[in-house]
Amino acid sequence: MSILYPRLLPGEAERLFASLHGRKPEEITRLANVASERAVYAATGGTRVSRDELRLLATELEKFATVNGFPHSPTTAGRNEFDRMTARHLHERSGMVPGEASQRQVWAFLALVLVPHVCAWRFPMRDGAYLADRFKGTDLTRHTLARLWTRAHVLYDPSLPEPYELLAGLGEADLDHVMARRRSVAATPALVRAIVRAHVEDSRTNAGVPARAVHRDSLRRLLRLTAFLDLDWMPEEDLLELVREQRRESRRLIAETGVSVADLEESGS
Repeated sequence: MSILYPRLLPGEAERLFASLHGRKPEEITRLANVASERAVYAATGGTRVSRDELRLLATELEKFATVNGFPHSPTTAGRNEFDRMTARHLHERSGMVPGEASQRQVWAFLALVLVPHVCAWRFPMRDGAYLADRFKGTDLTRHTLARLWTRAHVLYDPSLPEPYELLAGLGEADLDHVMARRRSVAATPALVRAIVRAHVEDSRTNAGVPARAVHRDSLRRLLRLTAFLDLDWMPEEDLLELVREQRRESRRLIAETGVSVADLEESGS
């Protein structure tokens, strides 16, 4: 049965987010709580999460952060590992189903009430202010925690020896590059898995053209294909072969022209 999580009312989300501005993470830590008087639950559909379960979730997320270098200056590898550990835990242990995970107010509660300090560690202030998308859930593909649950849900593959191994297939920037295309590429989970699997294959077997450059250019090719091909009904193995084909063409082009990752990023790929 699904676990129901508190949903922070929009007005309270706005108030709490505004109160974060200018505060350092150590100050925000004191604001963390397992409950809010301005939170509600869905009326039906599952069992309400208990305060003890929320407390345990907060403890686990904080542990994942501290073992990876937070709240100090984590490395890129530390940030990526925090994301992977958190993604797996949220998807595997939270009991949250897609319907509950699609609710922006659920993620607003987790980020603004339960673990605001962890979110502030992961995405620090810029010019004295925090980014709204990372806390309020206005865009779930950019929310500190929601984006991780979604990645784990999309990349989970029970056919693999380790069902969550694809979470480590792409780095933060490249995976975000894929997931941000939520109306085209990311709308087909099997295609996302195929993209990551093909990238992992190339990273292991090709020492010539940089795999990241191939990834960026082949993603651009796939985006063009989604305009006139319905990929939702294509078998997963066929999708994988399609991605491999686009990567082969990208690799050939890059090898011939010398196009770099920087060139691809500048062109908007």
